[in-house]
Amino acid sequence: MRIDSMTYMNTSLPGIQSNQSAIARLNQQIATGMTMLSNKDDPVTAVKAMELGNRIALRTQYAANQNKAELDLNYETVVTNEMSKAMNEARSLLSQISPSQSASLRNVHAEQLKGVFNHLLDLANTRNPSGDYIFGGSATNVQPFANTSTSTVPATVQATTFDGAASPGPAVLSATREVQIGVSHKVQVTDSMAYVLSFTDAEAGSTIFDPANPAFVPATDRHDVLQTLAHAIVNLPGAVTEADMKGYVDILDVALGKLNLVEHRIAGALTEIKDVRVSTEALLLAEKNALSDMTLVDKAAAIVELQTRQTSLEAISRAYSLTSGLSLFNYLS
Repeated sequence: MRIDSMTYMNTSLPGIQSNQSAIARLNQQIATGMTMLSNKDDPVTAVKAMELGNRIALRTQYAANQNKAELDLNYETVVTNEMSKAMNEARSLLSQISPSQSASLRNVHAEQLKGVFNHLLDLANTRNPSGDYIFGGSATNVQPFANTSTSTVPATVQATTFDGAASPGPAVLSATREVQIGVSHKVQVTDSMAYVLSFTDAEAGSTIFDPANPAFVPATDRHDVLQTLAHAIVNLPGAVTEADMKGYVDILDVALGKLNLVEHRIAGALTEIKDVRVSTEALLLAEKNALSDMTLVDKAAAIVELQTRQTSLEAISRAYSLTSGLSLFNYLS
C-alpha cells in the first residue's frame, strides 16, 4: 500500500508536536521536581495530595507541641525538685530543734529557716523562659503567691495570699493548661501549687495541729505552709512547744506528699509524650514518603525518557524535513 506525501506529512506533524510537548513537560518536571505541574493534570491525585499535605501539616504541629510540652514539663520538674529539697531542708531543720535547746541556737535555726522560706516562695513564683508564671494557672502574667512575713524586721506571721486572694482556691489559680500532642491526645503541662501549699484536714487525710492557727476549724480552715514556716521563724527563738514542733513537721510532711504526687504526674506526662512522639514520627515519615511518591518526579527516569524523546524527535524531524522537500517535478525534470 502506497502512502502519498500529503498523508505522510499530515500524520507525521502531530507526532512531532506531541513529542515536543512531552519534552517541554519533562523539562518542567525535572526543573520543578514535581510530577504534577497543575491540578488539572490529575485532579484525583491532586485532591489526595492536598489531603495528605494537610495531615502532614497537622502532625508536624503535633510534633512541635510535643517538644514544647516536654520543655515545659522538664522545666517544671526542675522547680518541683527544688521545692522538694527546700521543704525537706525545712523539715530537717525543724526536726533537729527542741524546746530544751538554748535560745541562741534556736535563733540560728530560725535564720536558716528564713532562707528556706524565701527560697520556697521564690520557687512558687517561678517564671518559665517565656516569662509566664508556671504555677499561675490561667493568669500566667500575675504573681500567684505572696507572703510578706520575712520582708519585715523582725519577721511576722502573715497568711499567704493566692493570686491576690486570701483563699487558695480561686478558679484562675487552680486552673491547669493542656496541650494537644496528637489526634486524640492532650497532656497537662502545668500544675496548681495552691493545694500543695494550702490544704484542709480532709485533704491531708488526718487531723493536724496548726501552730500558726490555734483556733483552727477543721471543717473550714486550711493549713498554710508558708504561714507555718513564718510562725516557726518568729517563735523558735522564744517560746516554742513540742506540740508546735510536731505541728510544723506534720504540715510539711503533708505538703511533701502532695508535691510528690505532682512530680509523679509530671513523670507520667513525660512518658506519655515520648510514647506519642514515637507513633507521630513513624506516621509522619510514612505520610511524607507517600506524598513524595505521589507528587515528586523520578529525575533519573525522567532524564532517560527526555533523552529518548529528544533522539526520536530529532530522527522524525530529519525524516520529515527530507520528505517535505521531495517533489515529483524533481524527477520529471
